[in-house]
Amino acid sequence: MAVSTQVIGRTLLTMDRQPSSLVVTDSDVARGYIDLPGAVQFQVRSNVRQGYMIRFDALPEPFARAQVEWNQTQVVVGGADQAFVAQPYARGATAIHASVRLDLAPQTAAGTYPWPLTVAADSL
Repeated sequence: MAVSTQVIGRTLLTMDRQPSSLVVTDSDVARGYIDLPGAVQFQVRSNVRQGYMIRFDALPEPFARAQVEWNQTQVVVGGADQAFVAQPYARGATAIHASVRLDLAPQTAAGTYPWPLTVAADSL
């Protein structure tokens, strides 16, 4: 009698910290961007030996572009685009503490906006 098993590949992203909203000041508008050190913290756990892909989704107005940086990785998301970055398999959870720079679109007004950046992870 032969017995076999198949492990289903799974990748999970758990958001540990991310602002729900963002206040854009007159100073931010004059400068044209907002720097947010350590703004996003999440963990990725995957059992897929080929690794996984972290996906950053499109930005709504009034944000023209986002630069997300952690360790030696930089991802740029612009306008209606998505950005992807492949990550190697790692045993256990991988914690990511990322800083974000949000470039403001022309004609942006000071005010409070919903957090613009969406992050997800998928198996390769």
